Amino acid sequence: MAGAFFVYNRETGRGNENLLIELKNISFVYSPGAPFEKRVFQDFNLAVSSGEVLLVTGDNGSGKTTLLQIIALVLKPTSGRILFDGEDAWKNPRRWRKKIGFSFQFPENQFFNLTVYDEITYASKNFGSTNLEKAYVNSMKLVKLDADYYRERIPYSLSGGEKRKIGIASIIAHDPEILVLDEPLVSLDFPSRKEIISFLEKWKAAGKAAVIATHKKEIFSHIADKVLSL
Repeated sequence: MAGAFFVYNRETGRGNENLLIELKNISFVYSPGAPFEKRVFQDFNLAVSSGEVLLVTGDNGSGKTTLLQIIALVLKPTSGRILFDGEDAWKNPRRWRKKIGFSFQFPENQFFNLTVYDEITYASKNFGSTNLEKAYVNSMKLVKLDADYYRERIPYSLSGGEKRKIGIASIIAHDPEILVLDEPLVSLDFPSRKEIISFLEKWKAAGKAAVIATHKKEIFSHIADKVLSL
């Protein structure tokens, strides 16, 4: 994919002084040199500013998840540069990963702790937070789950909607600057969808950024600054 186009761009009044992330001439190839080599991006460019919400749409296999993983510093591009606040993110990825909260399309794929409390506080602990209890309680409150009830529950034993909320709570507990969400409304009933959308409205109002891969762009259209079609 040589590039992509923005089908929507709301006037935000924000300039480059608030620029958070730039992808410059990014290329990504799965299994380079192999018979089943697959090139997903070629000389791809993208910018996401503080306070912006970017929706990423496209058919299955178009590269949405790959793009999100590149932004979240999970995948390193085959070529090109990722700049965070003007600095090459891959020169010190740990520093910049602290600014990112990345939620998988299937939240159970990101779980690896035996209790909800340990799962949600893992990133905060890893990044040196000194108040894990506060991080836990606040993040559970934001996704409207009872902190005491879920504290010792096993994440894998929860319902699909509960897993989705725990997955989101676990990536906001360390207070990142940008959320990278892969189909965040999957498995949620209507009331839970409204709660997640309400949370994202508040997130944006706080001046923070989000990149959301979705097949349902109309649900997020009121908070979107850009829609990227792959």
